[in-house]
Amino acid sequence: MTTLTVLLGRVNAAFGWDFASFSALIEQLVPPGRWRRPHDPAFQAVADSAAFLPETLYVVSDESYREGVGAFAVQRDELSGFILAYPGRHGVAMFDSDTFIIGIDSKLVWMFHHEGVWTLFDGRRPAAPP
Repeated sequence: MTTLTVLLGRVNAAFGWDFASFSALIEQLVPPGRWRRPHDPAFQAVADSAAFLPETLYVVSDESYREGVGAFAVQRDELSGFILAYPGRHGVAMFDSDTFIIGIDSKLVWMFHHEGVWTLFDGRRPAAPP
């Protein structure tokens, strides 16, 4: 388990950010026009997981905020299985809430909004203007 405070510190350091929370990251980094509406966000995340390096990914969902839970550490190649098993383990679909899939080494952050839209932030390139 990785606490959200520790993970946010690692993300801020890796990306050169200074966000106080994951909510602030969404609010300040993603302009409304940058959100995309996929047919199936879970499929999109799995299909795009190859963009990450073979690394540990960190999944932050509503469940992560429960006491003693924190971010979920998942190996890139196990992301699909994690997404499929998530409802059985937690009683809710992973993408029913704001969810982040973070690759610190890859400098990629998938952000899934609870309204069914998503965006990808690629820290290897400057952010697109709003």
